[in-house]
Amino acid sequence: MNSMRRVVKNNRAEAGTSAMIIFIGLVMVSAIVSALILSVGANIFTEAKSDAQQTTPNIQGIVHISILEISGLGAEDQLHLVFELPYVGDPVPDTSVSWVLMCLPNGNNNVLFDEGDFTTATTMQGDGETVADVTQFTPGTVYRILLELDNNVDDPDKTGAYHCDLENTEEATLIIIVDKGRTLERFLNIGGTPYEGQDLM
Repeated sequence: MNSMRRVVKNNRAEAGTSAMIIFIGLVMVSAIVSALILSVGANIFTEAKSDAQQTTPNIQGIVHISILEISGLGAEDQLHLVFELPYVGDPVPDTSVSWVLMCLPNGNNNVLFDEGDFTTATTMQGDGETVADVTQFTPGTVYRILLELDNNVDDPDKTGAYHCDLENTEEATLIIIVDKGRTLERFLNIGGTPYEGQDLM
């Protein structure tokens, strides 16, 4: 008597193989998409860094004033300025920092001004009026400078304009400019009776 085998058709193996193939395909697609996303992100950050390096000035920061006072009155008024640059950027050449003092004398409608650079600045051990004593400002170091105001003296370079006279000016504005950097503007309330040592902060 021959035994007969019963053959039952089963599709479960084929379904499992198909599912495995689909799973492997999804994993591969996910890996490719992830790689593309990382690549695009890296390119974006690289371009942003490059743009930032191109647009960031070489000289950064702003002058921080510690002391601003009247140090002299008379034929040549003087302002005593103690300052430093923050701990950012590279050292700044003294010729890259300049100042302008704008004033409106009492009873006068014309704005007068004095101007100069910071080439006469010294460290705190210096006198604040020696050219070439300091040729560049190191961030975090404290310096001093005496700003000379030549009042009531004709200046051919300014077509005969008169300079600021602190004894005849109640209000003024001091502007300090760092080349390729920022501008600091300080309002000075001098008042009607200025005196040597008067704090203008």
